[in-house]
Amino acid sequence: MNSRLGIIGFGQMGGAIGSGLVANGALDVGRIMAWDLYAAALQHATDVGIGTAGSVDELCSGSDIVLLSVKPQDAPTVLEQAGAGLAGKAVVSIVAGWNAETLSAHLPEDARILRVMPNTPARVAAGAFGLSESTTVTDAERSEIEEWFSAIGLVEWVPERLMDAVTGLSGGIPAYAAIIVDALADGGVQQGLKRPVARRLVLQSLLGSAKLMLETEQHPGDLKDAVCSPAGTTIEGVRAMERAGVRSGLSEAVIAASRRASEL
Repeated sequence: MNSRLGIIGFGQMGGAIGSGLVANGALDVGRIMAWDLYAAALQHATDVGIGTAGSVDELCSGSDIVLLSVKPQDAPTVLEQAGAGLAGKAVVSIVAGWNAETLSAHLPEDARILRVMPNTPARVAAGAFGLSESTTVTDAERSEIEEWFSAIGLVEWVPERLMDAVTGLSGGIPAYAAIIVDALADGGVQQGLKRPVARRLVLQSLLGSAKLMLETEQHPGDLKDAVCSPAGTTIEGVRAMERAGVRSGLSEAVIAASRRASEL
């Protein structure tokens, strides 16, 4: 298939996906269009070479697959504006907390739905995408959409009932990771390192550790054990983290975010 993609909402997440798809050659710039409520977002689309539509109707008429990338509170208004323009379209929704049933209630009966939860590293082709197994898109559309997202990150198909968990986990990890990076860099600065040096060491070490676990499928516990020498420095650091409740705090962040997603 050579479907045309229309993006409704070119903010942080919609912009990351659109920019990532174009930058990595997953989608020719001539097959993608964007529309947004805000001029600044549309300017961002123009800056990366993506054409913009003057209205939701124009975007829908020029698209085969529509990516719905708006805030939950804006979704009803935007979908009302789109109206019959989404009839017969494949609608890929990244609206947090909106399950398939909620989406169906706001879409034409013959619109096909695929719910996705992405994250912002898609902008640099390092995203993580949870795709709902409860989808009504065609097999051809499913394959094409999966191909697009695979070009800019990791794709995992999950049951619809677990999409809120994906929202709380990978959807929030860029924020959680940023806090972790800042905190670890603070520790390095306290011990005398210049902040840019500390930050780069943290970022590269986290990147390398993630790459190591992904490529070798090594269990995180095994990686930890391999670094923790008896009576060594790292086990003391791990002990300090456990005393501070870091492990529990991170788990609670995911649980809290997942619960909030279900409330939206």
